[in-house]
Amino acid sequence: MSRIDASIESDRSKNRVVVLSSAVLLIIALSSYLVWLFLIEGFTVAVTPEQAGKSAHYQVDNGTGFFIDNKLYVLSLPVKITVGAPKYQSESVIINSDAPSTIAVGLTPKPATVRLSTSENEEQIEWLVNDTPYATAESIEISLPPGTHSVTARHPSYETARLRLETEIAQKIEKIITLTPISGTLDLRSAPNGADVLVNGKSVGKTPINLAYAGGSHDVKIQLESYEPVNDSISLTANQPVARRDYQLIPVQATLNIQTQPAQGLLTVNSKTVSGTTMSIDANTEHVISFSAPGYQTQRKTITVAPGKSATLMFDLAPQTGKVNIRANLPAEVYIDGQKAGETPLTTDLQTLAHTIEVKKAGYRTISQKVTPTVDRLTSVNAKLLTEFAARRKEGRPLFAETIGISLLMLNPDTVQVGSAPNEVGRQRNEHQYTVQFTRPFWLSRHEITEAQFARFSGQNGGSEKPVTGVSWLDAARFTNWLSEQEGLPSFYIIENGRLRGIDPASNGYRLPTEAEWEFAAKQNRRAAATKYVWGSQDRLRDKQGNFADESLKGKQTFILKDYKDGFTGKAPVGSFKAERGGFFDLDGNVREWVHDFYTVLPPESDSISPDYRGSTPTSSHVVKGASFKTGRLKRLRASIRTGESEPQDDIGFRIARYQN
Repeated sequence: MSRIDASIESDRSKNRVVVLSSAVLLIIALSSYLVWLFLIEGFTVAVTPEQAGKSAHYQVDNGTGFFIDNKLYVLSLPVKITVGAPKYQSESVIINSDAPSTIAVGLTPKPATVRLSTSENEEQIEWLVNDTPYATAESIEISLPPGTHSVTARHPSYETARLRLETEIAQKIEKIITLTPISGTLDLRSAPNGADVLVNGKSVGKTPINLAYAGGSHDVKIQLESYEPVNDSISLTANQPVARRDYQLIPVQATLNIQTQPAQGLLTVNSKTVSGTTMSIDANTEHVISFSAPGYQTQRKTITVAPGKSATLMFDLAPQTGKVNIRANLPAEVYIDGQKAGETPLTTDLQTLAHTIEVKKAGYRTISQKVTPTVDRLTSVNAKLLTEFAARRKEGRPLFAETIGISLLMLNPDTVQVGSAPNEVGRQRNEHQYTVQFTRPFWLSRHEITEAQFARFSGQNGGSEKPVTGVSWLDAARFTNWLSEQEGLPSFYIIENGRLRGIDPASNGYRLPTEAEWEFAAKQNRRAAATKYVWGSQDRLRDKQGNFADESLKGKQTFILKDYKDGFTGKAPVGSFKAERGGFFDLDGNVREWVHDFYTVLPPESDSISPDYRGSTPTSSHVVKGASFKTGRLKRLRASIRTGESEPQDDIGFRIARYQN
């Protein structure tokens, strides 16, 4: 191939490359256009108002898209755009797949900025915008939408000013409002007339006077020779343009200091009560000063003090007394205001103040009475002393024993035979017969004392309704003393250092019943004749007569009552069985019971009658009466049965008694 042919072939190859490249570019362009047609989505943004739309500008904030004029083209949704225009607030819009092809955007005009003040530069201007309170200040700056508005400026010392404003979009307005002071009147008078008048430090004449002044606050001074000056501040306002004052001038003053003994009392000047001990009084005038206090004699003094001078008055009141006579139904000690003053009957002089008089006697409730003696008559105090127990009963308060469930019945026997007849079957040698004469009624508890009741005394918690057992005779006596203490009764037993030292036979406090009292309740109370057993004289038991050693203890102890069942193998709750004659429970069984008497096998003097017999002289043991849940022989159920014990037992309890008076 020649060089010419090669050159021609090379040019042809280049032309083919150019043609091929152009074809590829054309294909790419056509493909891009087709992609644009099928993938790009377009929206039209319509802006209102029309004036804003003419100058609107558009911006894509988030997403893929672009604007051509008000046309938005996006490749994917959602897209956030912002539309704005001069003098209008910009608005942001989020366009998503649910948006219409035309997006309506309304722009809000920017408000006008208005700054207002007054020519007087008053701080307390009350501003109202469109008749609505806006602020109280010297000036205000407010934003108002285009349109017509009213602004009102008010101040008490000026006429109300009203301004009408026409505002346009984004307009800036600054105005100064001129306030017109109100015209007011000061009408000033005094008694007496002819006083000099100064207004705002300037002399303007004498009272009475009528003065014209602009609104605002004015300092007024009224002065007259020999009288105290008066300083006043008067405000003239739109609501009150006329101010009238009538000044009552007082003479030039002097100072009076008063000292008193006692410190507290009633102080009067010219019959008028005053407070404080330093005061201003009219000079060159006679004044009557009086001081009085309860329990003291009143003093009166007169004084005249020169103008501008000071004087001191001293009052030292003398005590005032009255006679008081104090008597009582029993000899007793008298205490006055906590100090012992003597014994009844007592007559004494006491200051005419309130006093607390107490009349005291051991074993009786203290009588306390407040009295205020008088000068012209005798004051009497008559105290009727009652024991604490009697006082509580008079007040209708329940016995403490009743509050813990102890019920008592009163018995009033005359002459009683204690022990058993020599021919009584089952009689023991220690069941001596003797006669007791009762001179005092007595109370006896219907039930044996329970574990719960004894726990109140011992300070333990809980306890059942079963009778308490395992307590010594001395513990039972301590329980009765504790019960007496709760009711204000004197203790019957005298216990010192853990030992019985004696008894108070005159006491009506709680105690253990005597053997004679126990036997009377068990076999003679409300009976025509004494019975062998608590239930009568029949040598047989009725069904569930009481709590004894029944068939449930068979094989557990030597003696049981055959064919008898009471439903309990040990102690039963008190009152589980029917009450015996006279209303008492468990005298025949459940647990044996401590009584007051010391135990002895020696017989008392059978040919004498013992008044209120309380047993033999002290021995090492005490009498135990009755049967228990361990008693398994009929003869041991007799009411006359007695044993002597010195130690606690698991089947020994007790019941309580006390004399009526």
